Amino acid sequence: MADLAALEALFSQVLADLGFREWAYQVIRAEALPDEKPVILTTFSDAWRDHYIDSGYHLIDPVILKGPEQLLPFTWSGMSFGIEPTQEQKSFFAEAEAFGLGEGLGIPVHGVHGSLAMVSMVAEEETRRLTSMLRCHGEEVHLISLIFHNLARELMSLGRSGRGPISLSARERECLLWLAKGKTRWEISMILCISEETVKFHLKNIRAKFGAFSRHEIIVQAVRLGLISP
Repeated sequence: MADLAALEALFSQVLADLGFREWAYQVIRAEALPDEKPVILTTFSDAWRDHYIDSGYHLIDPVILKGPEQLLPFTWSGMSFGIEPTQEQKSFFAEAEAFGLGEGLGIPVHGVHGSLAMVSMVAEEETRRLTSMLRCHGEEVHLISLIFHNLARELMSLGRSGRGPISLSARERECLLWLAKGKTRWEISMILCISEETVKFHLKNIRAKFGAFSRHEIIVQAVRLGLISP
């Protein structure tokens, strides 16, 4: 696989062929700090992704908190995990539904070297039909998600070490362009109409992908790779 963008495109196509319209992939790190932003690859809207991150929903999302403990794929509506949702979680569910993410599948991924991730996917189907899709394609999406996880993990590692191609999301590219123009995180947030915390999240992802620590190093790497013009 050439790069992360190509892998994401292929993953999207394979899932679309099975009837799933959107997906999200989130790395699970047991040692993550409470204020650490999650690593998320997704085709969900930028508006929902940014809202999810800004609101810290990865800290209360039951799919993320309890999903990795499961061995098999599950429907969101069918998950209980033996817990009663908190009021905060109920509000989260309502907001997700307002964004068109009221029902979907959770795919727990247990990868190589003990790595963990959760893949979520949604389809234009009612709950009963989605349950049927899970019965028919559960093993397939589980295996496909595991393959995606292991390849994505390898490609992200290559990007961080500088040994392979680096893929930036549209939002990361926007943040990078304004960073190169000398804008602060706050100024970038005002220009893009997103929170400063979200800008911080995207710049952290860029820094990790480039293996860079300073603004200067990020810009030099971006110019060298042809992502921005000098």
